[in-house]
Amino acid sequence: MTTRTRKQVCVIEDHQDYRRALQLAIDHSDHLSCKLTFSSIEAFLEAATPAIKPDVILLDLGLPGMHGVAGIPELRKRFPDAKILVLTVYDHKPVVLEALAAGASGYLLKADHIDTILRGIDEMLDGGAPLNSHIARMILTTFNAVTPARAEIDLTERERETLALLAKGLIKKQIADELGVSYHTVDTHVRNIYGKLRVHNLSGAVAKAMQLGLI
Repeated sequence: MTTRTRKQVCVIEDHQDYRRALQLAIDHSDHLSCKLTFSSIEAFLEAATPAIKPDVILLDLGLPGMHGVAGIPELRKRFPDAKILVLTVYDHKPVVLEALAAGASGYLLKADHIDTILRGIDEMLDGGAPLNSHIARMILTTFNAVTPARAEIDLTERERETLALLAKGLIKKQIADELGVSYHTVDTHVRNIYGKLRVHNLSGAVAKAMQLGLI
């Protein structure tokens, strides 16, 4: 019988008890594994070897030493294939937007139930962008309350359609079905959108597009 390979999750969290609780919950899953836990970004980077290839980095922001937001670009550089899921107590708009723009793929709060966090990890691995419900409402309310100046971003009509569907939470396969095109075509549109908006992932694209008034 073939054993399914577990996805590797790294936890960077300075609170020892919470870090341990996260590790136990992740390891209890039948498809996730957490063997890497650190109290700071510096400790993780120092211990990292070419053999360490996490699929997801669960990242606190209020860490000793390097702040999580400042560390996101460095983590993305060192581990380009890893998805970064912020897990923090900070729910202030500037911090949220900075983290998403820096390259975080999702943003959850420590107040979220552990099951919500595990679902967020799965959603991210499936190509989604998990957001705490309060964070999602805050972002939408903020950008619905003002009409920003329209940015001079040269998105094609189909790229705008794709971006709007991404903002609704659809993944690439669903967008392909919705638009009646191939997955490869949608993937090309998404890569073009990221390039034109100068972002690295779905969360950054949606946050930047809302900020610029594109959606």
